[in-house]
Amino acid sequence: MADTLLIRLAPRLQGLRDWLLVDADGQIKTPVQVGVPAGAVISGARRIVVLVPGEEVALHEARVPGHNRQRVLRVVPYALEEELASDVEDLHFALGRSLGGDRYPVAVVERRQMDAWAELLREAGVSAHQWVPETLALPHAEGWDVLPDGERVLVRSGDFSGFACDADNLPMMVSLLAGGDQLPETARVYGSSAVQLVGVDVALDSSQLQPLDILARGWVQGPVIDLLQGAYSRREEWGRLLRPWKATAALLLAGLLLASVSAGLNYHRLTQQQAQLTGDIEALYRKTFPNARRIVNPRLQMEQQLKQLRHRAGAGSTDFMSMFAETADVVRAAQGISVQGASYRDGRLDLELQADNLQLLDSLKQALVSSGRINAEIQSATTDSNQKVKSRMRIEVKES
Repeated sequence: MADTLLIRLAPRLQGLRDWLLVDADGQIKTPVQVGVPAGAVISGARRIVVLVPGEEVALHEARVPGHNRQRVLRVVPYALEEELASDVEDLHFALGRSLGGDRYPVAVVERRQMDAWAELLREAGVSAHQWVPETLALPHAEGWDVLPDGERVLVRSGDFSGFACDADNLPMMVSLLAGGDQLPETARVYGSSAVQLVGVDVALDSSQLQPLDILARGWVQGPVIDLLQGAYSRREEWGRLLRPWKATAALLLAGLLLASVSAGLNYHRLTQQQAQLTGDIEALYRKTFPNARRIVNPRLQMEQQLKQLRHRAGAGSTDFMSMFAETADVVRAAQGISVQGASYRDGRLDLELQADNLQLLDSLKQALVSSGRINAEIQSATTDSNQKVKSRMRIEVKES
């Protein structure tokens, strides 16, 4: 049986970084090769799996009622909207397997990044069966698994969680996570004793393996999230598999159409009734909230609006104004930090920030909480191609 071709993309769209072949049992068949695989290797592979840079993929968890994955995939963007800095229309969402209790792991990538990767692979003659964030290809047991990779570090912190950052910024990330009690008790570090994880019991895996060798073993182990979902699914693969059966399928379809005329008429009638009910619900929502611009799920949006109205009726503008004024004074005094966006909801002020480095973010957080009247928490921090740190910080008044 042919092998699986595992390809890793370089960060910042710098091409195909390296590749190797893995057999059906997960055994590595070739040494790690740098660059683009030969055409014979690509055409001879049973499957092609691409590992995309972890810095470009945000891993979240969403709680969405129901078990229909297509419906869940449609609702997830709005369930995560408050946690995301970008407009959901500009983002691609991919689901992992259900975690139970209406919980789903979600990978989020900018659509333009997905399109750029697709073009990069197309130019290399690669049509992949699966795209996987490289952070989820790290082997995982418990605690953290840490893989130094040149000037960057990959961290897998759970079955569907992890992050990637510059090696120089890892100590600051550890310090920030320690402040939020998010550090594990143990961590396994591959190949390098130079990684410093203060407060964590570190076990060193000194096996002399290249990063892609380690990632290949983790990919086989799973679990992973395939980014090729929704608009990026492999529809052409289904077409190729079904093409030989077109004639048979046409005959079967004709028989089904003849046998289902009555059912079709009933379905049409019920669809009209459903459309009428949906229109009535939407009309009621628009009448109640005339300023609403986009309606996706009227019932869910109605509940959210009512929750906001109750909050505004009871608690308040006083807390908001004092928190906003105090926050504005501190941020204005900070050097090397700019505000990219802000939102206020349910007593919480969320700031989208850009900083020259992580140390400035930590200093801003300490300045905000120094008065003892407000809490500040860094929700996320990523380094862009200009070495600027993009961060989301949540601020709220301490309960008295």
